[in-house]
Amino acid sequence: MITADDIQKKVEAGKEEALALLVEALQSPSPTGSELPMAKTVEKWLDKLDIDVKKYEYMKDRPNYIAEWKGTNSGKTFLFNGHMDVFPASETTDPNYNAWSGEIKDGKVYGRGASDMKGGDCAALMAVKFLKELGFDPKGSVVLNFVSDEESGGKYGILSLLKDNLIHADFGISMEPSTRDGKTDLLVGHGGTYPCQVIVYGDGGHTGSAISPDDPANKYGGEDAIKKAVKALKALYKLSDELDKKPATPYGKTRLSVTKINAGIAVNNYPRRCEICIDRRYMPGETPETVDAEIIAALEEVKKEDPTFCYEFHNHYEPDTPVYVIDENSDIVKAIDASSEELLGRKPEHITTVGGCDPAYIKAAIGGDYPWFGPGSLESTAATDEHVCIDNYLNCIKVYMSTMIKMMS
Repeated sequence: MITADDIQKKVEAGKEEALALLVEALQSPSPTGSELPMAKTVEKWLDKLDIDVKKYEYMKDRPNYIAEWKGTNSGKTFLFNGHMDVFPASETTDPNYNAWSGEIKDGKVYGRGASDMKGGDCAALMAVKFLKELGFDPKGSVVLNFVSDEESGGKYGILSLLKDNLIHADFGISMEPSTRDGKTDLLVGHGGTYPCQVIVYGDGGHTGSAISPDDPANKYGGEDAIKKAVKALKALYKLSDELDKKPATPYGKTRLSVTKINAGIAVNNYPRRCEICIDRRYMPGETPETVDAEIIAALEEVKKEDPTFCYEFHNHYEPDTPVYVIDENSDIVKAIDASSEELLGRKPEHITTVGGCDPAYIKAAIGGDYPWFGPGSLESTAATDEHVCIDNYLNCIKVYMSTMIKMMS
């Protein structure tokens, strides 16, 4: 029987090895689209575990890993899900800035992805390694899943793995950062993220002369696409103001934001096409279908006032992240709570966020609960001084080990 004391001693004895992995990971640059250096580091360390490792690529040099530790007895499957890609390096004039330093200083490890989420990836890998070395035999399987492309929606990562029916689990942990003020909390849900796009059409031609609404070749009332788009923007901002009046929910606040506009081919040509990109955050009680209906209704009002207004609405502009609600009475949540209390002397607070995560796709596709519990903070994510506290990192390894024992014994 592996005790809490055994876990404490094992992690303390393996501290340098755990830090070596984290530093190597942070020194492996992996902005979204260029995950290969981190993937090579992950594969190298997975090979040390002596478990079944499979690699899947949906775009060249952007691997995804599914590594399975099978116990001698059949049972359920515990999934650790994490992503290898990170945000680009910060823009700064500081000549000493190195996003990929992996520097250890004042009890912290620095580098892009330390919080989001290489700290969590490394903690899960080390938790499996240490637990294997202690002789634990899981009843069922523990799966380490490391993916590419999370920050861009998961098309070449988790979405393709799910489409190919490669992810199988009953419960698990997302190692995304959930630490506040040095204390690791438990994230039990978030609202949905819904990117969409409106394309507005207009009449064009050379700017040497005005567009004539009487020209039979013109179909849009003699107005170019930007002028038409202004009408669409007014309607969208009106809708945004109406949505902003809705009360906040435990999972965030309903919000519509126009985030990108693109039009024109040359400075001396009227644009015939204008793209408007929208980021829509939706909450429990709302659905992608209700979001679509609201946006279309707003644009149809423009069309009533201007019969020559013409648009297309694209509701799959980028992958959307569904609303994510965890059962706080589930066994996995109780196991994390109990493990934290035993090893860290504190039951984590249950929190929510407005961000998104790959486990939202997993839960929607195959069921199960996969709460966030990981080292690093959202405040540190993508900051110039992105870092993870060493104690925080080691504590998560301990909790992961204990939670596996509680769920897989």
